[in-house]
Amino acid sequence: MRTRRIVIASLAAAVLAAAGVVAAVALTRAGAEPPGCDDIRAYQERYGEIETLGDGPREVAVLGDSYSAGDALSDRGQRWTDVLPSLDPELTVRLDAVPFTGFVNRGACGPNAFTDRIDRIVAEADDALVIQGGLNDVFAEPATVAESVRDVLDAAAGTEHVVVIGPTDAPAREGEAVVDAVLEREAADRGMTYVSALQWELPFGPDRLHLTADGHRAYAEKVLDALTEAGVG
Repeated sequence: MRTRRIVIASLAAAVLAAAGVVAAVALTRAGAEPPGCDDIRAYQERYGEIETLGDGPREVAVLGDSYSAGDALSDRGQRWTDVLPSLDPELTVRLDAVPFTGFVNRGACGPNAFTDRIDRIVAEADDALVIQGGLNDVFAEPATVAESVRDVLDAAAGTEHVVVIGPTDAPAREGEAVVDAVLEREAADRGMTYVSALQWELPFGPDRLHLTADGHRAYAEKVLDALTEAGVG
């Protein structure tokens, strides 16, 4: 498992480097793919689009972006989605994470928006689903974000416990508060748990966008608290 994580980390790094350049392209669903997409797809074909982390009796499905995937970490095993079952060995995480994606943003190697992937992760969800994202949707119009959020949350409505984790206050991005407000409103309208991450104090890496290993551990602790408060367990 450790070797797999290191391999995919190096592959995803190439995609991440190109992703910032093609942000507008990804949102308009046009343009050539950056290097690395074929490698990412080959990895998914070999190991599956859904990763299994941990081996506890209680399952939590996670739909996420590069935070859930562990981008920018030298050891992907330090990502919050791996840390979560180490904090609570009773958990197993079913993970669907694709870098630079969101409710609207289809990513550099799309189509991989949450609207494209929600059905497959819901099929993996037992009674708990975490939807982590929004940071990559700051480039989109609020009305467009709201429409996609509604589609995603409506598709997840059959899952007993849905916890939505919004964007962090990443120094390299602006506009997180707008996305945060949309997510909070739409989650509340459906009786789902919303957790704003804007006030979380988390250490960021040199790119001022992704978390350090310590940041991922702190993030996992916050998510575990949210799951407990939502009655998952």
